[in-house]
Amino acid sequence: FDVTLPNGLALQVAAVTPAHAPRFTAGYEHLSEHSRRMRFFGQISSLSSKQLEFLTKPDGRNHIAYAALNLANPAEPGVGVARAIRLDADSKIAELALTILDAYQHQGAGLLLHATVHAHAAAVGLEQFIYDVSAENTRFTQHLQALGAHKVSQDHDVVRLRLPVIGKPDQLTADT
Repeated sequence: FDVTLPNGLALQVAAVTPAHAPRFTAGYEHLSEHSRRMRFFGQISSLSSKQLEFLTKPDGRNHIAYAALNLANPAEPGVGVARAIRLDADSKIAELALTILDAYQHQGAGLLLHATVHAHAAAVGLEQFIYDVSAENTRFTQHLQALGAHKVSQDHDVVRLRLPVIGKPDQLTADT
């Protein structure tokens, strides 16, 4: 689907497919070291072919993934991606992760992708999400807590939170 954010940024949101692999490679290169550390909790120089294959072949039930592209600049790698991966095939719990390229952070694309994954997850029977968030990322932690997430644990520099799946995307707009 296409959507225009309040700041005028026109996006196309689509389920991730193998055709997105080159965009993932280019997008990873556009992430700052800080963003890589916040999302991946460490530094890897590039995505391996095995990682790309996994990231770009979600099945829509056990692995949900959506990407946002800037309609005004379709040659760009993209704006960001959100994914949820079920803990196991029978689980009602999945781990959710978001990555937004630095140039697009704090503009609403993350919220849009987050809501999209929540709506899809509700449709496939997921009931809860686990988020592993860098302890430095207090803004996202506070946002999740405003939505009703509770802290499960903190190990080293990673905070683990749990949030029920919110099936109605408009409920993900809690003020933080």
